[in-house]
Amino acid sequence: MQKTNDILNSLLKIEGINGTVVVSRDGFVIDSASSVGMDVEAIGAVISTGFGASETMGNELKMGKMGQVTAEFEHGVLVSAVIGQEAIPAIVTGSNANLGNVRYQARKYIRELEADF
Repeated sequence: MQKTNDILNSLLKIEGINGTVVVSRDGFVIDSASSVGMDVEAIGAVISTGFGASETMGNELKMGKMGQVTAEFEHGVLVSAVIGQEAIPAIVTGSNANLGNVRYQARKYIRELEADF
C-alpha cells in the first residue's frame, strides 16, 4: 500500500495536520503517518468505535449514509470518513489548523485513497 502511505505523508505537509491514519472497522491500523509521537494503535481503536457510534446515530435519525465526521476538541480536531465498506481514514490536527482547509483536503485525499480500497 505504498500509494496509501504516500497520500498520508502528503497530508502531513499541510499546516496544522499532525497525523493521518487509515483503520479498519475493527479498529486495526492499515497504514499511518505522523509528524508527532502518537499511539496509532490506540487512535485506531477509538476512531473505529466513535465512527460506529456516529453511523448508528445517523441511522436512528434516518439521515442516510454518513459522509464525514468532524470532532473538535480543545487542542485539535479529528476528521474522519469512510472508504468502501471497511476502511476509515482520519486526520488528527493541532489547535492551529484551519478547519475549513483540513475538511477540504480530507475530501480531496479521501477520493485518492478510494482507489486503494
